[in-house]
Amino acid sequence: MPNRAKTKSLDVHDPSLLVDNDKNEFLGHFGNTAKVFLENTNDMKKPDCGQEVFDLEMELLKIKKVPALYNLDTFEGYSGAYQQTGFDPFSSMIPNGFVVIGNPDWYIPDNFVSYINSKKQTQLSWVEVKGSRWIKSMDIHYMKSFQEKLDNWNLMIEKAGKYSIKARAPINFYIALYPYAESSWYRARDEQTVWEPTEKLVDEGHWFTLAQLIDKFENDYMYEEELQEKYPFHKKEMTELGYENYSDRKFKRRINL
Repeated sequence: MPNRAKTKSLDVHDPSLLVDNDKNEFLGHFGNTAKVFLENTNDMKKPDCGQEVFDLEMELLKIKKVPALYNLDTFEGYSGAYQQTGFDPFSSMIPNGFVVIGNPDWYIPDNFVSYINSKKQTQLSWVEVKGSRWIKSMDIHYMKSFQEKLDNWNLMIEKAGKYSIKARAPINFYIALYPYAESSWYRARDEQTVWEPTEKLVDEGHWFTLAQLIDKFENDYMYEEELQEKYPFHKKEMTELGYENYSDRKFKRRINL
């Protein structure tokens, strides 16, 4: 019997004729990127700690996470709403997908928040969430690209925006960093206790603009570690394409707070 998918849309090989190497190929399970994926995805007990602390902070601020179905009554007693827009790359993701998606053109922050501030003005904010003080070089690269796009968007709103969007501008971008979210989970695991986000973890958090985080990353950090994984492009060829300062190097730094 022919593979039904082949006759419908995609030219898919008969799975009964594939071997393990073929499975590794379509998953992308090879190299350092795949090694990191397997180490993380095989530990299904670990939650997205930073996001869970952020969820708690939003609840404390009376900003409600948008459910699948809602009406005005859903937000009774709340001053705002937010939706989770980004994704955890280690959750239901394959290395081949991350190689493609993991670039600044397709980066989007973890959450979008809309709320009424103390002056009774509507505020719109993108929020990236971090669960530790370790910041990766590619995180900074992705967020710089996003900030440039957002700045251009805000400028367009300022110059040509209609009232419906201009009254809510500028759109902000923050990084919510909860430095002990992940480490507290590992400690709970080692002590064989149940981990939950707490108000203490929220209180220990820091919210940065991108400029503030970049200043920390470049000038105020304690440690730097080289990452084994690299960007998937050759330095020489990228330089020839016009990327003069291109490097395939990836690293992370533990910033001071």
